[in-house]
Amino acid sequence: MMPLLHVHALSVQSLARPILHNLSFALEPGKILAVTGESGSGKSTLALSLMGLLPPDFQAQGSIRLENMELSTLSEPDWCKIRGKRLAMVFQEPMTALNPTRRIGAQIGDTFRLHTTLSHREIGAQTRILLEQVGLSKAGVNERAYPHQLSGGQRQRVLLAMALACQPALLIADEFTTALDARTQAAIMALVTRRCETHGMAVLMISHDLGLVRRHADHVLVMKDGTCVEQGPTASVFGAPRHPYTQALLAMSLHGTARIPLTPLPVFTAPS
Repeated sequence: MMPLLHVHALSVQSLARPILHNLSFALEPGKILAVTGESGSGKSTLALSLMGLLPPDFQAQGSIRLENMELSTLSEPDWCKIRGKRLAMVFQEPMTALNPTRRIGAQIGDTFRLHTTLSHREIGAQTRILLEQVGLSKAGVNERAYPHQLSGGQRQRVLLAMALACQPALLIADEFTTALDARTQAAIMALVTRRCETHGMAVLMISHDLGLVRRHADHVLVMKDGTCVEQGPTASVFGAPRHPYTQALLAMSLHGTARIPLTPLPVFTAPS
C-alpha cells in the first residue's frame, strides 16, 4: 500500500540550534503511528512541521508529502485550504486551544463553514453528532456551552470533535488523551480506531504513555534529542528493542512506570 504520509530527511533548526535531525518515516492509510520519547526530544516540533505551524524563526529542510502533495513548499493560503480538511491536529493543551469567548458549537462549526457548503442547519446537526460521538452529550454538554464551563478532559474532546469534523485523511494527536480518565480514554481511542478502519484515516499519535502505544499503535517511532533511534512495528519494537534507549524506556514500563518520566534518561552514545 502506498503511504499516505511520507517524511524524508526532515531537519528543523532554530537560531542555528538543531531540533530535528534527518527524520524519515512513512505512514499508511488506516494505520496508527506512535511517536514517543522524552520531553524535549522533538516530538511536538515534528507535529508542528507536519501542520505548517512552525514559529517564524524555525527553519525546516527535507520533504513532507501528503498523498501526492508536497507540503514543505505550500504557501500559507494553500495551508489554510487543507488544515482541518485533509489533515487536522488535536493540540496538547486543551485549556488554551479554544476561544474562551465563543460557544463550543460555533467553534466546531467554523471547520464546516471553512471547508464545506453545508447550511447553517446542517452544520448544527453535524456538530451535535460529533459531540455525541466524543461522549460529551452523555455528559450533559451541548453546543451552547462555553469552554470555561468544561473540564480539561471535556475541552480535549471538543478539540477532537473539531479535528474529526471534515473526516481528515491524517489526524495528528499530541498527547490528546492525557487529560482523560481511563474509561473516557478507552472510548476515545475506540472512536479513533473506528475512523481508521471505516474511513482509512491515518493517525500520528504523540504519547508518553507506553501502555497506550502498545495497545493501539501499529508502528512506533522512538525519538531522542531530535533523532529517530528506532522505528518499526509496535510488536517488534516492544518485543525485541534494539537500541539501548528504547530498552531503557521499556524497562521502566515493565517496572510499573507506564509513562516516560520528565527527568532525562541515561545518555547513550552510538558505538564508533
